[in-house]
Amino acid sequence: MNRFTGFLLLLFTGLSMAAQEEATISGVVTDEKSFPLASVNVKVENSNLGTITDLDGEYSLQLNSGTYSIRFSAIGYKTQTKSVTVSPTQKIDLSVTLQEDLQSLGEIVITSNRRRETLDEVPSSVSVLTSSQIEELSQTSINVADVITEIPGIALSTNRTSSTGQTLRGRNMLVLIDGIPQSTPLRSGGRDINTIDPNTIERIEVIKGATAIYGNGADGGIINYITKQPEKAEKLQSTTELGTMGSLVNIEHTIGSRISQTFSGQLDKLGYVINGNFQQTGLFRDANGEVVSPTYGLGETNQYSLFGKLNYQFTPDQSLELMYNYYSSNQDTEYINQAGVYGERPAIGVIGEVIGVDQGNRHNHNAQVTYDSNNLIGGTDLRVNMYMQDFQTVYGFSPYFYNAEEGYDGGQSTIESTKQGLRINLKSPYSLGELNGDLLYGVDILNDKTSQKLVDGRIWAPEMDMTNFAPYAQLKTLYREFVLKAGLRFENIKIGVPDYQTIYLFPYGGDTSSGGTSVNGGELSYDATTFNLGLRYNKWDIFKPFVSFSQSFSIADLGRTLRTATENTLSQISSEAVIANNYEAGFNSRIGNTYFSGAYFISTSDLGATYREVNGIFQIARQPEKVYGFEFAVDSRLSQNFKLGSSISYTEGKLDSQDNGNYDTYMNGDRIPPLKVVSYLSYRPLDDWSLRLSHIYSGNRDHFEPNAEGDYTYGQGPVNSFNLVNLTSSYKLNKNTSLGLGIENLLNEDYYNPISQWAARDSDYIKANGTRFNLSLKVKL
Repeated sequence: MNRFTGFLLLLFTGLSMAAQEEATISGVVTDEKSFPLASVNVKVENSNLGTITDLDGEYSLQLNSGTYSIRFSAIGYKTQTKSVTVSPTQKIDLSVTLQEDLQSLGEIVITSNRRRETLDEVPSSVSVLTSSQIEELSQTSINVADVITEIPGIALSTNRTSSTGQTLRGRNMLVLIDGIPQSTPLRSGGRDINTIDPNTIERIEVIKGATAIYGNGADGGIINYITKQPEKAEKLQSTTELGTMGSLVNIEHTIGSRISQTFSGQLDKLGYVINGNFQQTGLFRDANGEVVSPTYGLGETNQYSLFGKLNYQFTPDQSLELMYNYYSSNQDTEYINQAGVYGERPAIGVIGEVIGVDQGNRHNHNAQVTYDSNNLIGGTDLRVNMYMQDFQTVYGFSPYFYNAEEGYDGGQSTIESTKQGLRINLKSPYSLGELNGDLLYGVDILNDKTSQKLVDGRIWAPEMDMTNFAPYAQLKTLYREFVLKAGLRFENIKIGVPDYQTIYLFPYGGDTSSGGTSVNGGELSYDATTFNLGLRYNKWDIFKPFVSFSQSFSIADLGRTLRTATENTLSQISSEAVIANNYEAGFNSRIGNTYFSGAYFISTSDLGATYREVNGIFQIARQPEKVYGFEFAVDSRLSQNFKLGSSISYTEGKLDSQDNGNYDTYMNGDRIPPLKVVSYLSYRPLDDWSLRLSHIYSGNRDHFEPNAEGDYTYGQGPVNSFNLVNLTSSYKLNKNTSLGLGIENLLNEDYYNPISQWAARDSDYIKANGTRFNLSLKVKL
């Protein structure tokens, strides 16, 4: 007993001495704007010791005496390693500032390929906007279509609710929220980009070029809005943002307001984030102080957003996540459109009687349940997604729907779409000698019901009921510095169309009636196999080349074809699908603190999806298409306080009008944007103060001749160049409070957006915004 007691006493004494010998290393991790960074990994190399920073960016480690290398890492920032020597009971302050990783070539993790992988593992062009970049860009404009404008390959935004013409590499893209389709390819309405509030978004991933990984509608690629994740450093974090905006040309009736509130945290195994936003905009004015036309405008709108996410971690390998997002944006105005004269004077807003109901996105509901189970048999990971979307948008009143016989002076159309889907995704690793990688496989099941009706109840495009069953497999192989990816997707689509009658009307109040055709419905079937293959070589930081071939599958706006049908049976209506083939060669490079990236691409399809206007009615031109172009970007850190960068995007497209292999006809402006050059300079004069100046150049595009009367067909108007300068600034008042200021069109450029120019219509000849400000106050507690 005495020996046992002595042993315990000796053990207790040794433990006490060891505890007394421990040193404490602590500090704060901040970004370049001196804002604290939460959830930064602080790891003692060659050991199992480590921690993460809390909400205030603070951390603390207890270590025995010795010399250690401590690594600080976070997604979107350059990893830093600090060496420190400590002695018993010593307390050391080790604070670091992490620099944003420009382009984050090998560090940023993307998930839109259905697996977590770095950009160095992707043999194709990918752009990612991080949370800090989104916050900075949305300081100028809270319209998410403007936020993505600086991404190479994406056309300029329209300054309207419509995203018509804002294509990706000259083709339509599939817009997603956490992988949930927002686009309505069965009846494309051009309302899919502005379906979420930027304050809800954690990051934006853009995969360029044809891809079938998410099915119908991704000819140009995908844009995936990844929503916010719970903050795991604290039980409760509160972020409140107040803002106001308006015109600096003529402030009268232009003031708007904004409030945003976010709660986030981690309660044991449960993570949560809740966000609500409300915004009310005033009038928009052009560079001369005139009221911008309210036609599909963003002025005088009420926007609501509600978002929530719960994540429960059952075990380290099993989790369940619930997500819901609601978004609504509707115009409430007393102004009406006063048509301009194309090429001479703009359409403007004037006080008048607004006919019909408010236009805008009535609602967009998205919900998703995600179950993850990792390290199953053979190390296989399983992910199951069940999701839904319910979307409705309302367009403005138009005399196009005039019908005196039934007492209609016109009408307003709506697009309604509901989607329900299931994704079962498995990933199994493998290793064969020096070869290793994984096989991604599973199945997508989607039901999409989309229709276009009028507010008064008339049917313009009947409800199309699509069921898509698509098994797929994607193989990734790593061999030394090579990354090889190949995949197959098997599309099995059936679309049911009921018996219907095309809408009977007198276009624009004319005397010649149209429509009234009775069409016998039925079922359309589409089966296709799409393929992709890519190779990347990662040996040298100075040059990492890749080549790829990929295909996409899409049904070219079936609803537009159905609503103008002249045949009486569905089988007689041309509705063949589009298979797009995308060929791409590109590279990424890093020389010191300078990053380069570039790509050349060609996209072809035997059938087209370009609209042409015939006697006031839109038809789809089914000629072969070829779209080609290049992108190049450079970003450089000149010093601790200076960053600059630039990118150039060039896209062109032609049609084979005679189907003889000779691509002799240029494609319209609603598909092909003019040359775009984006440049920026970021400067931090003080630790608490940052500035960013950006310049956007939009070039000329003039390939078409007017008719004998001097008028241009829709989509073929000449586009003239313009220059746009924006300024953003943020100032940190204290640890928890910051001010932000954004100035849109700093030099008050008097210009028309490309859509106003190529549309070639008097009513759509609308000028862009003059100088506007956006002032915000953000408080984090």
